[in-house]
Amino acid sequence: MNKPDLMRYRWCALLLRARVPQLALVTLVLALAGFVGVIVAGLRGTPVGARNPAIVLVWIGWWAFLMLLALPFGGRLWCAICPVPAPGEWLQRGAVLGPQRAWRPAGLRWPRKLRGMWLQNAGFLLVAIFSTVILTVPAISAAVLLLFMAVATVVALVFERRTFCRYLCPVGGFIGVYSELAPIELRVRDAGVCAAHTTKTCYTGNEAGYGVRGTSSRPASRGT
Repeated sequence: MNKPDLMRYRWCALLLRARVPQLALVTLVLALAGFVGVIVAGLRGTPVGARNPAIVLVWIGWWAFLMLLALPFGGRLWCAICPVPAPGEWLQRGAVLGPQRAWRPAGLRWPRKLRGMWLQNAGFLLVAIFSTVILTVPAISAAVLLLFMAVATVVALVFERRTFCRYLCPVGGFIGVYSELAPIELRVRDAGVCAAHTTKTCYTGNEAGYGVRGTSSRPASRGT
């Protein structure tokens, strides 16, 4: 069955390739501001979980949006606007939108023995085990969210791009499994072109721009 290529539509290609909409998805849609807001609300707001935005907006509003809309229709679409790795990515690139890098981090490869989804699943299991506390006590919920962002930022300064998302994020592992059923996917047009393109600048980036923000555990552009 032939699947339609959305990038063949000029308006869609312009939208996906432009840098300004990418920034808007993270900031103007209030993803990052909302994330910081719920952390502050959880730490300084009312201790009553049913009245605190850290509980209501995240574990009720966001989770419902993820399960009912984002995953069924957009697959990994949430990963494109997730605020958790954003600060680390900006520091890693040395820029918010531009391709120039003020400095280059170590960019180490994640240890092979720690790859796969088992760390993500372990993290998701820990959140599930302590969900009674995390989903009812705003301060603890905010601490968990703050911990996610702190770990993502530190990992981005040491390891290569989106290592946290690919191997550590508990939600990322969960999304990765269920996104297989989504009607939208990111695939190469011609596998032969990718095999012949040895520099892999589409993944690593160059002076013209940074590479695609991969979230799979084994990017096809890098092989095995």
